[in-house]
Amino acid sequence: MVENNHLIDDFSDEDKVENQVDFWKYQENSEIIGYFDRFEADGYGEHIVLNVDEKELHLPNLTALNGKTKTAGAVKGSKMKVVYKGEVKAEKSGRMYKDFDVFVK
Repeated sequence: MVENNHLIDDFSDEDKVENQVDFWKYQENSEIIGYFDRFEADGYGEHIVLNVDEKELHLPNLTALNGKTKTAGAVKGSKMKVVYKGEVKAEKSGRMYKDFDVFVK
């Protein structure tokens, strides 16, 4: 609907797009324990999906987190603990990045 060449805001709560997945809010809760399910493709590469309390929890697509999980050799059903350590400075580049400790059994 156009009024005076401007769009009218006729949106309601029913039009709102909600997130269809649960994401780990690592800056609010710095530690999570669950079972590795898979890497899932997203718009920027891939991210980890854990099963936590019988629900899927999607972890952020961050290089340090993904790399450590792959290095650990996590497979479907592996028990994982992930701890957000905060932002650290890379030794070589001097860039800041979000770092995690990853534990896998």
